[in-house]
Amino acid sequence: MDIKTANIKNKLLMGSAVAVLSGFVPPVANQAQAAGTASMPVSVELVAAVALANTNALDFGRLAITGAPTGNNHTISPAGVTSTAAGLSVVTAGAAGNFDITGGISAGDVQISYPAAVTYDGGNLSLDRLVFGGAGFTANVTIAGGATGTGVFAGGANTSVDVGGRLTIVATPTLGSYSGSSASIVINDIP
Repeated sequence: MDIKTANIKNKLLMGSAVAVLSGFVPPVANQAQAAGTASMPVSVELVAAVALANTNALDFGRLAITGAPTGNNHTISPAGVTSTAAGLSVVTAGAAGNFDITGGISAGDVQISYPAAVTYDGGNLSLDRLVFGGAGFTANVTIAGGATGTGVFAGGANTSVDVGGRLTIVATPTLGSYSGSSASIVINDIP
């Protein structure tokens, strides 16, 4: 065999080897290598919904204008203690409101919302915050209108919640009786 023939054979052999190697794919040992698998734990916790009942009105009583009450606050605490605004005097004492918790008291920590202040006389008189306390809570919680805060249920048989609040007098309100608007309260269980 001459040198040219030997070179051609070598080239053909090398070309064959390259062709075989370029088409080589290593075999998959098992299907798990080709597709990933995972397990995910799943859990759920069910709790009794917080339920409220037996609501009694928050009553600021009968107040007389004795001066210029503009820019002052008149408050009633959850215990029924009144702090009279300058420019006003109490003719008939008011009383804190209250409600009972009839479900979900085992929730412990709860989120309390007072979605919007209650206003009267074009906003001259505004119930701009509520204060929750009494046997149903471990401590008083003050929530401004449009805000949210955290309270803690006392648990056990102490299911009554007392509610006080603050009247803010923006301008001297028109004389008359103001009622008919309710303060919206939302209480949710939180972890």
